[in-house]
Amino acid sequence: MQKSTGWLLIVGWLSLFAAAANAQTPSGFDGTYRVVSATNVNATYMDRNGRMGPCPNRKPGPLHIANGQARYTNATGYKLRGAVGPQGALTMGLVAPSNSNNAGSQPLNLSVNGQIDSTGTARVRQTSNSCSYDFVWQK
Repeated sequence: MQKSTGWLLIVGWLSLFAAAANAQTPSGFDGTYRVVSATNVNATYMDRNGRMGPCPNRKPGPLHIANGQARYTNATGYKLRGAVGPQGALTMGLVAPSNSNNAGSQPLNLSVNGQIDSTGTARVRQTSNSCSYDFVWQK
């Protein structure tokens, strides 16, 4: 009986912490944000074989935020996911395996960091192992 009571107490405390975390979710940022600008950070990149290539113009899909969780689909179809902090800090990422059809390819590693301000403008930089972009969305 004591073991059962102990486990119930632990589960109760964990439930209380989960409820407190949900209560602190930055819901003020929730919504759908439309793309207002997409800018290349670098004009070219160097592949693993030392060949230089141009960075194409890219435009991401809308940014969706719900309960502090953010997501968008990039121009090549990869789905990025992450979190929005209580002050609007936005952190997202994606790691995808290399393309087995291309012997010179390497794993895709995308990182997104940025900020959402009080006017509903999200400014981020998406960096990767090749081209990087600055994106701006507006709620």
